[in-house]
Amino acid sequence: MARRQPSVLPFCRDDLELLAEMWIAHRGEEEHSVESARRAVEEGRFAEAVTRDYVTILTAVLEGRVVGYVWLTASPLTAHLDVPSLGIEDVYVVPEARGQGVARCLLTAVAGLAQKRGVDHIGCALPTQAKDAHRTLARLGFAAVVTRRVAQTSTLLRRLRGPEARPTNVDQLLLQRRRRAQQRRQVLLGPVAAHS
Repeated sequence: MARRQPSVLPFCRDDLELLAEMWIAHRGEEEHSVESARRAVEEGRFAEAVTRDYVTILTAVLEGRVVGYVWLTASPLTAHLDVPSLGIEDVYVVPEARGQGVARCLLTAVAGLAQKRGVDHIGCALPTQAKDAHRTLARLGFAAVVTRRVAQTSTLLRRLRGPEARPTNVDQLLLQRRRRAQQRRQVLLGPVAAHS
């Protein structure tokens, strides 16, 4: 018996709740905070994000049920080049529908949409640890173009200031604690321990 191909349809506002449930599940599978994702849905930030002008969401329907989605953004390829592109921000297929060609149908629909819009490039950002996804996309013709590194603001500032920077209150407190601990060791162990 031939397996049924999923249909790919534009996101329908009526499917917002179902889409949100799948997005929360996906966040959990990727070991992100499910609570944070739920708050984004409850506070309306998720609904706002999916209805932005530059966002397109396609859903995969198999046997009358939405089983996956692809979240796209329309933007220039880079900030330096005004070359239109589509960015794949997220792809998800529910576990019970995996291995049935759902993701392939979604990506085929993305390529068709890009061609229809006259877009020459489709980009996708992936976590570095997603080795299987990297291999799959490489087989489909995606090439690594840039490496995007991310740093916490506090870490970057601390490292930019360097060792000569004036210590913060926390740094001063830690330094005082280390000195007191060293003085206690000297008292307990004597002068030999202080020099070793």
